[in-house]
Amino acid sequence: MLFHTPEFMFLLIIAFVLYYFLPKLRLYILAAADIIFYSVGGMGYLGLFLIISTVTYLLSWKLQGEGKKYYLWLAICLNVGNLVFFKYTFFILTNLQKFFTVPLLNQNSFFQHLLLPIGISFYTFELIAYIVDVYQCKIPPVRSWMVFWVFISFFPHRVAGPIMRGKDLIAQVDKLPAIPVGNTVSLGLAYLAMGLVKKIIIADNIAVWANNFFAASSGLNSTGAWVAAYLYTFQIYYDFSAYSEMAVGISYLFGIKLALNFKTPYLSANATEFWKRWHITLSEWIRDYIYIPLGGSWYGSRRKYINLFIAMAISGLWHGAAWTFVIWGMYHGIMLIIHNIYAKWAKPQWLERFSGTRFCHVLTVLVFFQFITVGWVFFRVDGIANAARMVFKMLTFNPLHFDTNLVKYLAVIVFLFILHIVEKWGRHNYHRLAEIWQRFLPAPIRAFAYTMLIIILIISIKTQSSFIYFQF
Repeated sequence: MLFHTPEFMFLLIIAFVLYYFLPKLRLYILAAADIIFYSVGGMGYLGLFLIISTVTYLLSWKLQGEGKKYYLWLAICLNVGNLVFFKYTFFILTNLQKFFTVPLLNQNSFFQHLLLPIGISFYTFELIAYIVDVYQCKIPPVRSWMVFWVFISFFPHRVAGPIMRGKDLIAQVDKLPAIPVGNTVSLGLAYLAMGLVKKIIIADNIAVWANNFFAASSGLNSTGAWVAAYLYTFQIYYDFSAYSEMAVGISYLFGIKLALNFKTPYLSANATEFWKRWHITLSEWIRDYIYIPLGGSWYGSRRKYINLFIAMAISGLWHGAAWTFVIWGMYHGIMLIIHNIYAKWAKPQWLERFSGTRFCHVLTVLVFFQFITVGWVFFRVDGIANAARMVFKMLTFNPLHFDTNLVKYLAVIVFLFILHIVEKWGRHNYHRLAEIWQRFLPAPIRAFAYTMLIIILIISIKTQSSFIYFQF
């Protein structure tokens, strides 16, 4: 069920009204809304989600007693096995078949037609984080199944994040805040409206152009290949950040605060900064549950770089069962290693002075943006060979030919980058702008204005398009 559909808005309104008028039943209303939302993807997958969640919930009770390590690994294997079965079995069998030249699959293979349960990558990571945190005594095991179910299934963020930790969300669910009014509702509607604008007006329109370019990628010249990559670079940002901000906004309507997942990542000057701004909850999860358990930086620089590379390769594989995603992850791992080496390098004094100037910062942001854009090609194009051909064409500028038909697309790309800068300025000046906005318009009027904008946007949709990260 997509956020920008009348069906979802109907569910949201019903849940919202019941939540406010039946305060003693708020937890049960959220639980029911979660079940209805997830059941749209299929009753079988809802049943699977309920079983995996319930077994993990029961195993978490055993994580602080005798034999707790056994139960920890049992819970991890259960969740990882569930993810691997649905997401990677066909990928694994296909590669084994190619490597050993043994027929493991046929045209009517069961695994070839296996559908990916909605949000499985996200809820798997949340369940693993929960059981590890309980095992390490960072949080106590949840005793109420209803609280646990709402925590793990909370519908605003269930499909594509943000990935929430138990310490951040369980306490909010366990003691649902007082009925939010005024500014909280207004803020929630503002985030929801902002996300809808990003999705419907920006991302979906960019998608049409980007898809057309990539469909003709074999015939593109170097300039056209760069334009295609730039368009997708902005498409995936505005599409994914739209979902994340809508999730934050919908949660505010119920008095629950979710983590922000994006902070203008394309204005990053290096890979380390990028991963503090892009898909923030995923990068923090990778750090805490893969990179640090591998040893982090405790055993010297060489081990640190190996751990970074492995962690990012796993991050790439998490995104999709294809070698292009793995290469994308390894590419970012290499950039992180290079930046770490550069940061440790004893730089001459003149370079230290130059690197601290505004000109140098702007230059490094622009240069690093090109590296990010190149990486997205592997994220978008099917097949390593096809992606490599496009990247080779981009980097060798061969053939280098400027088509005047590309001028309008280049203008759009420049505009989108400027819009990204404006977004950063708005975030940095949020409190001052909010104070001015609130001074002239009381909360009820702001909420009404946002609601009308949301209605207009929903009505104006001609074709409904899914979010890119729904496939992960």
